[in-house]
Amino acid sequence: MLALIIGMIVVAAILVYLGLSQPTTGARLQRRREQLLQQQTAVPQLRSAVSEELSASFAERILKPVLEAIGARVALAAPEGMIQAAGAKLATAGYPMGLTEPVFLLMRGLAAFVAAGAAWAAFSSLPDAAPLTRLAVTLSVLVAISMIPDYIVGNFVKTRQAQIRRSLPDLLDLLVVCTEAGMGLDGALAEVISRKEGPLVDEFNRTLVEVRLGKRRSEAWQDMADRVSVPELSTLVGALYQAQTLGVSIARALRAHSDALRTQRSIRIKELGAVLATKMLFPLVLCIFPALFVVILGPGAIQIMHTLGGGVGGG
Repeated sequence: MLALIIGMIVVAAILVYLGLSQPTTGARLQRRREQLLQQQTAVPQLRSAVSEELSASFAERILKPVLEAIGARVALAAPEGMIQAAGAKLATAGYPMGLTEPVFLLMRGLAAFVAAGAAWAAFSSLPDAAPLTRLAVTLSVLVAISMIPDYIVGNFVKTRQAQIRRSLPDLLDLLVVCTEAGMGLDGALAEVISRKEGPLVDEFNRTLVEVRLGKRRSEAWQDMADRVSVPELSTLVGALYQAQTLGVSIARALRAHSDALRTQRSIRIKELGAVLATKMLFPLVLCIFPALFVVILGPGAIQIMHTLGGGVGGG
């Protein structure tokens, strides 16, 4: 059993290393750009297929194809609903670390195996504890370890949604300027994509590509709202669809929504400021006030103790 647990931990560590070692989208684009520039400026050199393959890292040549093959087998055995749910979660997170649905499902399965081994080890290490205590510790270890992949992806989802929510008003202002200058919605989106960066710009780029490939504009925008799962963006999609259906000016609809978003942001900031005093109460009472009491009252208390001690000794 110990060997099995060690083996599962090693496999999980390898998967985590591979996931963290994968370059991001920006890094891949930068590397590809540098390769194209080198091909244009340098003298082309012929390289054999063997040398090209050997120039890649061990993880890219051996481990990554093996994990992709195992993940494909896992995806074939997994239910369709589970694959769709994993795909939706990864799409909302922006496919962090280059994760795909089969690899994510494989990580879930390995985490479950590791959690089972760790839970059995925790259960066996408490022979003298009460039954309820052993059961509680075992279930806690099982749930905590098995939920690690979902917890990591969930953190990526929250971070990406916060970035999209924060950048949405500024991008809407730029869209308003472009549409009021006479551009269409697609042209305004292309101008925003060329000038800005971030997860929301990536979503706009994907939506624009889908529209140019023949997808209906309303369906492409709705798919973007479903992927991102941000209420402000869903409201924007609804406003654009209504403006397109009723023939209202797109620039006017965008400006009204941008003003509403800024109003909501100011209201949210005021709410956070009002709650801040309550949240700071416990750190002040438990951490800051005791230190202040020691610094301010400590010398006086020491002097009083010396005075009382000298008076008692002299009597």
